[in-house]
Amino acid sequence: MGSLVNLNDRGRVRSVSVEGDTVTVDGKSIHVETLGDGRVRVTDASGSHVAWATGEGKRVFVTLDGRDYVFDAGSRGARRSQTHESASGDVAMPMPGLVISVSVKDGDRVHKGQPLVVVEAMKMEHTLRAPRDGVVRRLTAGPDKRFEGGAILLEVES
Repeated sequence: MGSLVNLNDRGRVRSVSVEGDTVTVDGKSIHVETLGDGRVRVTDASGSHVAWATGEGKRVFVTLDGRDYVFDAGSRGARRSQTHESASGDVAMPMPGLVISVSVKDGDRVHKGQPLVVVEAMKMEHTLRAPRDGVVRRLTAGPDKRFEGGAILLEVES
């Protein structure tokens, strides 16, 4: 058996094992092929998809089908990035990168799914959206500011 980690996917812990170029998640096998330039082809029963992956220290940041994931080898687990559907209301930097633009300010009322911040990471632009309806609080993001992966850029308070 390959290395075994746990993946926290929106509060649901999933069992993940890696053996060679095969990743098994909750018993379902996924074939992973490195394409270069941070791209990987992920093939499962639903078909083939291209994902972007980059590493920083003991963390690996993956973007797949518009969703960002952070795998943390230091904790022997992984978590779904809080940039999508965050229960806490935090909007976090999905991976190390640069803020390109911010379309809100502290106190603004926003709606779930509304674009809030555009960041550049892994040579791609990512639009971070409101995880729920609420009011913007503790905005730290600003154009041309660099952040580490996982840094909280703002909070959407109910």
